[in-house]
Amino acid sequence: MAYKHILVPVDGSETSLAAVKQASSIAKAFSSKVTAVCVLAVDPFVAVEFVNTDQFINDYVAKAKEEIQEILEQAKSLFAQEGVTAETQILEGQTIHKVIVEATKDLGADLIVIGSHGRKGIKKLFLGSVTQAILSESTVPVLVVHK
Repeated sequence: MAYKHILVPVDGSETSLAAVKQASSIAKAFSSKVTAVCVLAVDPFVAVEFVNTDQFINDYVAKAKEEIQEILEQAKSLFAQEGVTAETQILEGQTIHKVIVEATKDLGADLIVIGSHGRKGIKKLFLGSVTQAILSESTVPVLVVHK
């Protein structure tokens, strides 16, 4: 199977950067388009109306977008070092894995390459797993990369 468009969620961690390297190899082999994405999680309770939080929210979103843009630029640079041109996108939503699965559909990606921290046991139970949730909801193949 040839992959035409690879979606690579990144968060700046070593595992997501390992996913960039793996996605680069696949993209070169299949001449695939690559889009690196990072999700800005928007908390629905941040805008509770009984407290005037407008300035706080605006500052938070602006700072978060700056940091996300740095993460995406780092990923784009790593792709370039591997000889792959990548597009980047900041995604916004409440539930990270759902935003990524939806972006896969919206962008027409046919493969997700994602890093996983590999938490096990009680840590996985309490911390949850974006990767695990993507695996259970994605309609396209998902390649999980460990550090």
